[in-house]
Amino acid sequence: MAVGIAASPPVNGLAVRRDAASLAQSPQMLAGLESAIGEMQRRSERDPHDPKGWRANIDAHHAVCAAAANDDDAQVHGCWWFLPWHRAFLAVTEWKLRAISGDPLLALPYWNWSSDRAIPAAFALPTSPLAHAARYTPDRPLTPVEVDHLLHDGNLARLGVAALGARAFQAWAPEQIPRTFGGIAKPNPGQWHGRNRLEGIPHTAVHNYIGGEAANGSLGDMTQLSTAANDPLFYAHHANLDRLWENWRSDPLRRSSEPSIGAFLEQRFPFPWLDGTVITVSVADTLDTRRLGYTYDRLEAFRDGPPTIVTAASMDRRTPLALETVSLPRHTRPGERVLRIAGVQPGNRPLSVEIALARPGDRVSAISVGAYAAGRRQGQPAFPDTEPHFDVAAALRGLGTSAVDVIVLPLSLGPGEYTPPPFVYTSMEIVG
Repeated sequence: MAVGIAASPPVNGLAVRRDAASLAQSPQMLAGLESAIGEMQRRSERDPHDPKGWRANIDAHHAVCAAAANDDDAQVHGCWWFLPWHRAFLAVTEWKLRAISGDPLLALPYWNWSSDRAIPAAFALPTSPLAHAARYTPDRPLTPVEVDHLLHDGNLARLGVAALGARAFQAWAPEQIPRTFGGIAKPNPGQWHGRNRLEGIPHTAVHNYIGGEAANGSLGDMTQLSTAANDPLFYAHHANLDRLWENWRSDPLRRSSEPSIGAFLEQRFPFPWLDGTVITVSVADTLDTRRLGYTYDRLEAFRDGPPTIVTAASMDRRTPLALETVSLPRHTRPGERVLRIAGVQPGNRPLSVEIALARPGDRVSAISVGAYAAGRRQGQPAFPDTEPHFDVAAALRGLGTSAVDVIVLPLSLGPGEYTPPPFVYTSMEIVG
């Protein structure tokens, strides 16, 4: 087993990960990326066990996601390993592409879905290796709530991605997990797990959007845990999540909330290398992207300010999957109001929904407060969260009522006509 990362990052200079939208103006960069990924894809088509093939990447992600239960040591989702593991995985993939291409500064691009709400053009060309994946993407752009752009709250709207407002990296109890940037320790005394703010939305919602669901029930690669890493857009999506982590870490106070203990920093992640051996990357290695050989061209959520939001369809035209009138508690702490939906149950189809609040019986007053997304049930790893929470204080101030309608609206996950699966839950309440 080869241990460490010494031989793989560029020796001279740093690779720069750039906005995928810029690939159209960089034909040489695009050609190099297509050539290297295409070579790995062809190798896997000839021999699925070729360590230089694309299949090795798919299997590496599958092993820590679809093939592992939530309480397995190997499972890196739903806990504080989510961000460092994916950073290491992308870095190792980048090293492989550099070795295959001969370009020591080749870098993965990132898809800035905060500014570009549709699949980047370079990843949509039918003949390109970057589009070599099963996709049933819906005929619509990503909505603001799917990319965590919460327009009802001025402070969060300015951030672009509401997860950037998280004050702490680590959660200490289950109810804190959705409010943190990094999630909960693994292992922990209660065997708790759940998606941190970034992993829940936008991560899962964008996965569902890219992969989608065909009318015959077939799922795209990104919609399924076992095949997600087959789609080259997986890497551009996760590069953007990784970029947002760097954005969040640029605040020294928030960066200081990241664990400094050995149980976190000394964790090592194994990855298959091109010669069939295994290399490992520690969490400590991931806390400096320069040590992994790359940097970003920019860290802001938006490229040139917030995009113009065009509402494709009114909420009134979508049939709610659930609608329940919920009374506000009489006594709450100032500024703290949380909508809690309990007992959400997984299904056999992926689901993405928009959550809105409205004055009772008045759909026109509806304010979107967030989204919830889940993949098809494939065991517990596919569905770690059964009790989503939404900060609704700003929306309630705007509505100014003592009770609200909670409206669960479907987000289409298929091209053409689409019938969503049911949204199954046990109760809704607003607490504070």
